[in-house]
Amino acid sequence: MKNFLPGPTEVNPEILAELAKPVMGHHTPEFRDLISQLKSRLQYIFGTENEVITLTCTASAALEAALVNTCKEKILVVSNGAFGERWLQAARSRGLASDGLVLGWGIPIPPYEVRRLLDRVPYDTVVMVHGESSTGMLNPIEPISELLKAHPEIVFIVDAVATLGGVELQMDKSRIDVLVGASHKCLALPPGVVPLGLSPRALKRSKSAKQKGYSFDFNLWAESWHENKVVGTPAVPQLQAMLTQLDRIQDESIQVRWKRHKNMQELTIHWAEKNGFIPFPPEDYRLPSVSCLRPEVSRATSPIVAALTERGFLIDSGYGKLKGRTIRIGHMGDWTTEDIKGLLDHLSQVST
Repeated sequence: MKNFLPGPTEVNPEILAELAKPVMGHHTPEFRDLISQLKSRLQYIFGTENEVITLTCTASAALEAALVNTCKEKILVVSNGAFGERWLQAARSRGLASDGLVLGWGIPIPPYEVRRLLDRVPYDTVVMVHGESSTGMLNPIEPISELLKAHPEIVFIVDAVATLGGVELQMDKSRIDVLVGASHKCLALPPGVVPLGLSPRALKRSKSAKQKGYSFDFNLWAESWHENKVVGTPAVPQLQAMLTQLDRIQDESIQVRWKRHKNMQELTIHWAEKNGFIPFPPEDYRLPSVSCLRPEVSRATSPIVAALTERGFLIDSGYGKLKGRTIRIGHMGDWTTEDIKGLLDHLSQVST
């Protein structure tokens, strides 16, 4: 079975073999050396000189940790899909004062609306999703980071779960304070480990945070990580596998990886336009790692997904309120354009 889901995605056999190796103790010199090697490789992927840690948890838990570590008085969550809505729900469930600039699914974020809100309300934290995988939408970071240059007091949190390692993004250049990634999408690793970039501004804010607790205290993690240590027992096999995969990514180069993801997306969009499907997002906002496609003539998509599964290919029949009305294809991780061509050939046969 070939996995083209929007995550978790296919994992290379070489990486799976790493998971089968003996588990090292997390207080050993060998493990400290592992952490030391991970740090520089993660900084390369993130495009940062800041601290980058890894947490053993879901990406949702890591982003919730970002909220409680950085919110001082009030959060602005910018949302145009399921995951933006989730972060607003997470903030409110924690009792954090929060507003949402809630747009329709697939509607581009208007920077002038963000500017209007920032000028009216003294927000101290802004959250947005870079790659909204529910709709296959890419939300440009630069227009928002440019606005935030006039607000040095604001901590900027970016959900890069569906983009880190596959879509161009540089933490320092884009004035991002907390960058939340994921292991199981563009990095093509098993789920369960979240790489997290932390700026000095985020760590300073975290020091006075009242709800951060112990296990997800960013400063405690950053201090431990700086010494090649961890706060609690992590998923050691996944970290061993991560080191091997990050070496493979460096060998390819992150720029080439970004380009490969873009090439796979272009193949998919070209196929869609010739086979009766329409990309859900507008043309300039399509995500290089995930395509969300809807039939030109409305029909159920679950039978298409089921027929493709019988042929040995996994894709998705939509997320949330788009379930059963769209298909989502994860052209991410270690897949190539030739792999995508093979998938699309079969998809042509089952979607007519």
